[in-house]
Amino acid sequence: ILKKVGILILIVSYISLFLFGVLIGNFTTTLFYRLPRNIMISGFNQKLTRPPFCSNCNHVLVFYEYLPILSWFSTRGKCNYCHAPINKSYIMLEILIGIIAIVLYYLTGKDLDYFFLYFCFAALAILNIFIYLDHDFIPTRITLGIIITGIIYRTLTDQEIFAWLASLSLGCILSLWIIREGVEDKSPYNYGKLLVHLILPASLWCRNESVLFFVTSITLAYLFSKLIKQRVFYPISLVNLFFISLYNFMASN
Repeated sequence: ILKKVGILILIVSYISLFLFGVLIGNFTTTLFYRLPRNIMISGFNQKLTRPPFCSNCNHVLVFYEYLPILSWFSTRGKCNYCHAPINKSYIMLEILIGIIAIVLYYLTGKDLDYFFLYFCFAALAILNIFIYLDHDFIPTRITLGIIITGIIYRTLTDQEIFAWLASLSLGCILSLWIIREGVEDKSPYNYGKLLVHLILPASLWCRNESVLFFVTSITLAYLFSKLIKQRVFYPISLVNLFFISLYNFMASN
């Protein structure tokens, strides 16, 4: 009986984790649509704040029309009013972040502190990748969120602030140099700007020998993106950064 109870608790726990991830994923869909368009996310000024609406006909949605996952199937992936197809990125974000919540809880050894830190990193990274691929734009605020989460992570792991301060300072200096050198670069693949969005988070999420792995990974990602002539350098590099940091955490625990 105790074994069955334990299995039941485990199943309920993972279902709860998935639902938690899906709810966060649902919020990221709002950011996914609104950030590139400079639409206010929330606020008390009703003249500036817009409730959820159809991106095609602008019809305001009722609450059951934007429930995570369920609304997609209830509307069959189309607006109830204008019948325009809904961007598949919305349901992909919800399901993907829900699955990530379960996987990270298992990989972090059920350590809630590190689970939440890596979950935030993963959710923000995925959001940045989706926005970049869809709009060719990387929101600075999302990258800043990854940096702030990285500061908390390093403070927690190092039990001091001097190490990450030095690392972040070096990252800032290198980023300023890259910005200065690439100011004249008007090409659609401005690797300088992309590197800045990678170097600053990496200065916090990478420790010790993992820095070398990250440098190697972005070099390979650069060569691969040049070879296939697609905008994959940033997504591949950011995913690599996440997995390198996660592997380094798991190896040290």
